[in-house]
Amino acid sequence: MRQQSLPTGGVIASHHGVVMRAASVVVLLALLLLAGCSAEPPSSTGSPATTASAAPVTTKPTPTAPPSASIGQTVSNRGITLTVTDARAVDSIQMNESSFRPGSGYEQYTKTTPQAGGRFVSVTAHVVNNAKVGLDLTCSLPINTKLVDSQQRNFDAIDDLYKLKGNPECNDQLQPGFEADMTWVYLVPQSAKVIGWGFQDTTDFSGTVDFTTGRFDA
Repeated sequence: MRQQSLPTGGVIASHHGVVMRAASVVVLLALLLLAGCSAEPPSSTGSPATTASAAPVTTKPTPTAPPSASIGQTVSNRGITLTVTDARAVDSIQMNESSFRPGSGYEQYTKTTPQAGGRFVSVTAHVVNNAKVGLDLTCSLPINTKLVDSQQRNFDAIDDLYKLKGNPECNDQLQPGFEADMTWVYLVPQSAKVIGWGFQDTTDFSGTVDFTTGRFDA
């Protein structure tokens, strides 16, 4: 993957020949921690006004982050609508390491375990394409995702998601108005305390948009 700095501070990232404009750095941990918090005006502990001419004191609510979705809740980020149906740590994953496509009858899945000191976290979602273009979910990565732990670390999905059993094939375009299931797998340290996940529609180049977050423990 190549990265090229832009005058505006953005980045162009190329993955499998598809060029995407990445968002500026977003602190997903802050969104997850603030999610669901309601703003309450501070209470006044001062003495009441002693003169009729005293101006009334007004307070404004503190802005808060939009609420994080829970497992089973449908949320959208621009043209991507999805529902996380499962999020958990897994001991191993099944990867098609053969040269045969899924459904051919000749494909073979290999049990793959994480490297020493790490563990896998799997996030499965039902994706609805409400964008203006087709989505190559496993190779072009039109959905930017990050797994987040309590140390504010953002983890990327593993490579070759098209090899994962049950996932769409590489270049299998999910056309606008259609839907499919998709699983992302992340390698994290054994000690990592995963607190949630974020996703972002990268099909629209008109400007950046914040991540939409989901909260769970894994």
